[in-house]
Amino acid sequence: MGYAINKSYVLSGSQGDSRIASKNYIIIHDTGNDNNKGSNSAGNEASYMKGHWQAAYTHFIVDDKNIFQVGEPGYVAWGALDANPYSPMQVELAHVDSQVRFNESYKRYIWLIRKYATKYGIPLTLDGAGKGVKTHQWVTNNYGGDHVDPYGYLAKWGISKSQLAHDIKYGLSGSEATTAKPSKPKKAEYFSWTPYKIYAKKQVAAYAKASQVGSGKNVKKIYKPKAVMEIAKLEGHRFKLTDGTYVTANKDYVNNLYYLPKSKIKQVRSVAAKGSGRYDDIKFNHKNAHFPKGTNFDVVKVVPYGKASRFLLANGDYISANKLVNKMVK
Repeated sequence: MGYAINKSYVLSGSQGDSRIASKNYIIIHDTGNDNNKGSNSAGNEASYMKGHWQAAYTHFIVDDKNIFQVGEPGYVAWGALDANPYSPMQVELAHVDSQVRFNESYKRYIWLIRKYATKYGIPLTLDGAGKGVKTHQWVTNNYGGDHVDPYGYLAKWGISKSQLAHDIKYGLSGSEATTAKPSKPKKAEYFSWTPYKIYAKKQVAAYAKASQVGSGKNVKKIYKPKAVMEIAKLEGHRFKLTDGTYVTANKDYVNNLYYLPKSKIKQVRSVAAKGSGRYDDIKFNHKNAHFPKGTNFDVVKVVPYGKASRFLLANGDYISANKLVNKMVK
């Protein structure tokens, strides 16, 4: 099954970028505009984009009734900053106001992504290494910027990251889609207590309000993997940071920075690029040696130190129990 492409708002020959894009990425977005989700949401977005193309534009905008073309596929569009030259097709998913409309929009979205990925020989893989289909969140993580779409909007209507990846790979109809079973999304596990500090396991967005976490709206800061955050308190499934912003407390995204004193750890390895120091005292006032990355240490136990913790070694010395400095081996 295919869909017609509406060219009512296509840029003229004198508009848009004239550079041919490298065939590396299909970049996918949502419009992020909940003020425009009525019956002609994609048309409204396409009309605005055509009138303001010098600020930003993509190749297509999709809703439940139409696929509107704005930019010319194969040429550079201006929707993803420094990733633009590597994407011959970028598509926006317009917001809608019902599950029925979303389902129809999503069918067109997936069909269009797969159509142009196949046309340009781009792998049907989502947010992986190398060529493939990339979300705007992946672009932010790899090229810069502050957008994290379209995961938040898709999640609102029941589409997880794993489901999106499956649908891009196999489509929503045909033999592949009916015989292949999507993996069941893992139930999210959240912190039930308040650590002193956490670190990002993958890219994490900080929001102005707890209610906005995961929405992609009003993002104040992007934390890259291994970035450290200090916690003020836990509010439900959200951490309030000491700077007043909020991040998720989902353990898939963040982790406690320090090993807990009750942890049964026998050996750790230095994983920090600068290596690991060894100290005579628990306060780390007297450093007696420094060891390069990859050094193993035998641990007697994890001991508390203020809000953090230390590893006590067999010789009575101490090393950091920060997971980004010394990582458990066994």
